Amino acid sequence: MSKNDDRGMAMLIAGFGLGTLVGTVIGLLVAPKAGKELRSDIAEYSKDYYDKAKDYSRDAYEASKHRAEELIESGKERAQAAYDSGREKAREYSARVGEKIGHVKDQISDRIARNSEEGGEDISPA
Repeated sequence: MSKNDDRGMAMLIAGFGLGTLVGTVIGLLVAPKAGKELRSDIAEYSKDYYDKAKDYSRDAYEASKHRAEELIESGKERAQAAYDSGREKAREYSARVGEKIGHVKDQISDRIARNSEEGGEDISPA
């Protein structure tokens, strides 16, 4: 699920919970009960909804924590794959450069040898 879907779902649940709470309180206030009994009912419902909200927030925290751990692990795997790929490319380029250097050395050695055979100037490195 995307971040916006999660946020939308959380807002929907929060709105539903708030609407239920407001409806319950209004229902209790218009019901014909004694003041002490009414306050007791409101306190009981408030505690129930507080506990439910606490449970929902704990569940949301655990789900978020689990998702974050998954994303971190996925990021580590991607970073390792990119590192390994880059390392392999560097080896390939290093081997190519080594081959080119070897080829250039061979050409220089051949020219030096030909020049020496022809009796030309000494062009060997100092």
